[in-house]
Amino acid sequence: MFVILESKLISNAMSRFVTLLNSFAARPNDSKSDTFDKLLILTISLCCGFSGLIWSLMYYVVFDFGLTMLLPLGFIVIVGSGMLVSHFMRDHRPLLYAQLACITWISAFIQWSIGSMENSGLVICWSFLGPLGALIFLSLRQAILWMIMFIFIVIVSAWYEPALLGTPLEVSEPVRIMFYVMNIGTSLIIVFIATSWFVRRIKNEKRRSDKLADRLQALFGQHVSKEIAEELITKDGDVGPGKYFDVSVMFVDIRNFTTFAESRAPREVSNFQNLVFGEFINIVREHKGIVLQALGDGIMAVFGAPVENEEHALDAIQAGYAILKKVQELSDNGEIPVTTLGIGLHSGKVIAGEVGNEFRKFYILSGSNVIVAARIEQLNKEYSSQFLISKSVYDRINQTSIEYKFKGEQLLKGISKPVGIYQLV
Repeated sequence: MFVILESKLISNAMSRFVTLLNSFAARPNDSKSDTFDKLLILTISLCCGFSGLIWSLMYYVVFDFGLTMLLPLGFIVIVGSGMLVSHFMRDHRPLLYAQLACITWISAFIQWSIGSMENSGLVICWSFLGPLGALIFLSLRQAILWMIMFIFIVIVSAWYEPALLGTPLEVSEPVRIMFYVMNIGTSLIIVFIATSWFVRRIKNEKRRSDKLADRLQALFGQHVSKEIAEELITKDGDVGPGKYFDVSVMFVDIRNFTTFAESRAPREVSNFQNLVFGEFINIVREHKGIVLQALGDGIMAVFGAPVENEEHALDAIQAGYAILKKVQELSDNGEIPVTTLGIGLHSGKVIAGEVGNEFRKFYILSGSNVIVAARIEQLNKEYSSQFLISKSVYDRINQTSIEYKFKGEQLLKGISKPVGIYQLV
């Protein structure tokens, strides 16, 4: 019973201690990263303060009462004051700067109070924790300043070996060895632990970033091809403001869809749309295109934006043929009723870019060439055809690779100049 009670008391004490540490300089809006940084600098300061106490006792035994013995106690007082100030200010920076300054300069003053790098056991090794801590908690630019301080301390210590007490303090060989072991060993252990933590944090952040990038690519890849998703992600997903692209715009319409939808059960209509549109999206993606809109009876797609593609016209034609072939296969297999399509394709300059606000953005195309593509698709009803392209598309491809019929020039609604129309068969 006594053992169980003692175990509970220890557990409760540890729990309260951890809670106390986590409450250090805490603010309600602190992020997990803020909380972790505050806990880390507090833990480092407590460990260094405890080391300072040991060093002070050690110097008292070796050198008796004096400046060398008092300097580690000064470290404890300054850093301890920084803890209190930081906690009441809810800001860990006072403690951080107190810790960096003390570990850098008090270590140097201890070195200079002993007056010999050899007799001090290279106690200035501790000063290197200053630039290392600045690199972890501050910025590279600030860390360089702390590194310059450290180099200055090393040069002064090696070149001048100043003795603040007038003459260097003498130590015995066993004490000198002990100093070397404690200063070099302990400081490098702390460097190793800090570096390990730093590297581990970088690796964890990289794993998180990789997972996030994979998730973004998976989500974004539902709308565009894998290649385009990767291209945009490497540019931080910023497709930028609207700019001109040379593209091929495709409109695909499912003929008599309204009649079909009104005569079938909602589930049957939904299943038809999921199957057919799913195939449309896959085919467009496979041919380096993007489906920009999916309406109830058709889609609008673009080839050549936001990633430029010199072969966009050929890719668009191949995608159109593939769509017609797939719909025919689904119909022949009895997966969908007999379905007729209307595909219109036109190439030219458009303005492409994002519009919207911070809540929702859309990637849209603007310009007369978008209207031309839509009007060409509608001509399929007039010609009883399924696949029409403009002369602009025709001129960009190798005509011997396709079968076509020239339908003449058409004056399209809203377009001032007539457009040459070709039917692909």
